[in-house]
Amino acid sequence: MVSDASNSGANEYMGRDRPEGRRMMTIEYLDERLRDVKPAGVTLDADGVLHRGRNALPGAADLLRGLDARGIPWQIVTNNSRQTAQRAAAHFRAIGLPVGDANVLTAADAMAAFIARDHAGTHGRSGQPLVYPVGDRDQRDCLIAGGCRLTDDEDRAEYVAVGVNRQLTFQRLFHACNAIRRGAQFVVANMDATVPTETGAIPGAGALAAAIRVATGRDPFNIGKPAPELMIQALRKMGCVADLSIHVGDRIDSDVPAARQANMWAVLVTTGDFDRASGVAATGDARPHLIAPDLPTLNGWLLR
Repeated sequence: MVSDASNSGANEYMGRDRPEGRRMMTIEYLDERLRDVKPAGVTLDADGVLHRGRNALPGAADLLRGLDARGIPWQIVTNNSRQTAQRAAAHFRAIGLPVGDANVLTAADAMAAFIARDHAGTHGRSGQPLVYPVGDRDQRDCLIAGGCRLTDDEDRAEYVAVGVNRQLTFQRLFHACNAIRRGAQFVVANMDATVPTETGAIPGAGALAAAIRVATGRDPFNIGKPAPELMIQALRKMGCVADLSIHVGDRIDSDVPAARQANMWAVLVTTGDFDRASGVAATGDARPHLIAPDLPTLNGWLLR
């Protein structure tokens, strides 16, 4: 289990001072124990880490190829509930990243896996779980592929699965609430309030879940970051133990807490939404174990 035992602000320079006196970019340890960790597996956030929009970030392709060359398993873990792993991987390949379908775990895929496992294991039920879907077509496809049966019958539903849905109707929301009141388990792909699109932010799965929670008085089980379920499934998929695995993300409000709650090492790269000062000032589950300014610098440490 990874816990706070030794914190330090020590820097490790990735090379000597240049002749002109400027230092190269640095790795900053906030937990000295990470110096001795050789990762058994690596999970990575996508947007803000590997790419920004339709452009791969510098060092992203080199990192993925380097992990493959060293036989280190890796997974891209994303809160996206609008894409199957296959569609997400195709997008990554289109922007020049060497990503196979099996290298991606989306919140939609993880939701289907959780429901199937919960149905068979926790409740000991036979047959396929009956799910009332509130997400869009891709989420429904993931649920079916994951072994779930979809139903529009609120009386028969064992689970209500919530994801982004641009065509959501009041009737579907109404029946979802009724199903939950009658005992269906309430599961949400992520708690993101909004989702950015080319035409502006739209209500995210978290916004829809909030409406259902207010109407029913029930709290959902969250699959996506900052909850640990997505990370736990990625570890299981890679066959790796948590305390020898590293998560690389750009957010101290989702990536870092998810990694810490899954007992992984949390690495913050400052190419996205949070800078070094935010990482250093963070406390509790929001505090990363290590900060890197970018992927080329991280590569030198991670692939050492």
